Amino acid sequence: MLRYTGSTALDFPAPPRSETVGDVAIDIPVRSGFCWDVLYPSPAYPPACPTLSNPLVKKLEHFARLEAADRQALDALLVVPKALRAGQILIHENSVLDHVYLIVQGMACRYKLLPSGERQILGYLIPGDLCDIHFITLNKPDHSVALLSDSQVVKIPAQKISALLASHPRIERALSVAALLDIAILREWLLNVGQRNALQKLSHFFCEMSLRLERIGQVAEDGSFELPVNQMALADTTGLTPVHINRTLQRLRNDALIRLCQRRLSIVDPERLAAIAGFDDNYLQVRQCTR
Repeated sequence: MLRYTGSTALDFPAPPRSETVGDVAIDIPVRSGFCWDVLYPSPAYPPACPTLSNPLVKKLEHFARLEAADRQALDALLVVPKALRAGQILIHENSVLDHVYLIVQGMACRYKLLPSGERQILGYLIPGDLCDIHFITLNKPDHSVALLSDSQVVKIPAQKISALLASHPRIERALSVAALLDIAILREWLLNVGQRNALQKLSHFFCEMSLRLERIGQVAEDGSFELPVNQMALADTTGLTPVHINRTLQRLRNDALIRLCQRRLSIVDPERLAAIAGFDDNYLQVRQCTR
């Protein structure tokens, strides 16, 4: 559970606490202000972006047939990515925005806070995700966005996004489909939080993240992928308590379904995990636009 203590600064260190991941005990920094416990603190920023392919192109090509001019326009958005630390708040609820953020590398989450400080995580943003393009048309954002890991992020002016959509209809269609996919994911999350049991909830979440990250080339050959979240974040994602999360993770490991070590999750038995979750990836499948 995340509690807001009145400050928006996340860069003030506090004494670490210890948490066990797999069989390894590690120290977890707890930052003041938002007590954002980042389970696996990264020793350094991600590598510079010029060595990376454009994740937005890779994402949108699932939704539309992009032409060379479209790819060139999307590449022009990357300009100079900014390296930001885990815990940085990109968007504050009810703030005034004139820009959009593109996650180039790393991971972020959407969330809302109750007045008492309890947090509900509403979704995860991975490389290639814009957070959030619909804020351009809304008066103010209705939720906040913060980084879960050290990341490379590009800040894009709203005028630039508007011009891009006006001059590149294929990109506009692809982003519209991506927005529909986000809504489909949210519907599945509502079902997950409201109706599935603890084992199914975590299993379903892991299956979904594996498939989403696989599509953008973020899953290794051994099936492992980076998942920079702690048990508190998993609790705020699934509506469970941290204690229940801990017990469920232990069961998944003991049943040889997953391996969780450092900042990487490996799905050992994808078929069995999907069966436990009742995971049907139909909601993540999109028919590509051909026009």
